[in-house]
Amino acid sequence: MIKKILFFLYINSFFRCCIYILTIGSLYDKKFRKEIPFYRYFKKRKNYKKDTLKVIYQPKIFIINFPYSTKNIIKKIYNYEGLYQDNEYTNDGHKKIYQSPHNLNQDKKFKNISLTLENFINNKIIKFFSYKKLKLIRMWFVITKNFGNMKKHSHFNSDLSAVFYLRVDKNVDYKSGLKIHNTMKNIEIYNYSNKRKLFQKTINKKKSFIIKPKKNDLIILNSYIEHSVVNKNSKIVDRISLPFDLVF
Repeated sequence: MIKKILFFLYINSFFRCCIYILTIGSLYDKKFRKEIPFYRYFKKRKNYKKDTLKVIYQPKIFIINFPYSTKNIIKKIYNYEGLYQDNEYTNDGHKKIYQSPHNLNQDKKFKNISLTLENFINNKIIKFFSYKKLKLIRMWFVITKNFGNMKKHSHFNSDLSAVFYLRVDKNVDYKSGLKIHNTMKNIEIYNYSNKRKLFQKTINKKKSFIIKPKKNDLIILNSYIEHSVVNKNSKIVDRISLPFDLVF
C-alpha cells in the first residue's frame, strides 16, 4: 500500500510529500530512510513531465565496451595544466582521489572525446527513454590512487550520468569498482553484447553491488542512483576514468 501511495505522489510531482511519509515511516522502520534520496533528487529537479517520470522511475544501468583508443586521451590527462592542483572538488570527502574541474567538455583538447561519447550514447540508449536526444553538459577526469575511495553520492544536476574507464586493473580478483547502492532493489542492468549487437537485460535486487569495469567500459546510469568508488589491492598506480553528465 505504501508503495502505491508513494508512486501516486511521485507521478504527480509531490516529492516533498513522499519525503515526509518516508521520514515518518523511518521512525518505525529504518529501511524507509534509504529511499529518501530518490525523492530528494526529484524534489531538486522539479521539471519532469508525468510521462518522463513514468519512464525513469525504473532505474537502469547500461554497460557497453566502447571501442576508442585511450592512449592519447590518457596522455592529455597527464599533460593537463591544472593536474593535482587544488580545486573546488579537492575536499569533497573522498580519499586519494583527484578530480579535474568539471568543464573539460569546453576544453578544445577534450572536445572531440566529449562529442564522440555523446553521439555514441545517443545511438545506443536513447530508445530506452521518451526523448529524442541526450546532451553532454559536463565532463571531468578522475585519477584514483591505490586504496582510494569516493564517498556515496548522486548527481542532482543531470538526468543520466556516465563514466568511461581509460585505465583499470587487469587482475579480476582485485577488490575495486563502482559500488551501486540499490535503494529500490530493482535496478535493470543492460549489458551490451558486441557479438550479438544487442543488450542483454538482468535485474539486480541486492541492496548494494560492485561493478568491476574493464578497460574501455562505458557505464551509464540514472543520475539519481547513489554510487561510490572503491579501489583496493590494485596493481596499477593510477586508475583513470572520465565521468560525465547528460540531460534530455
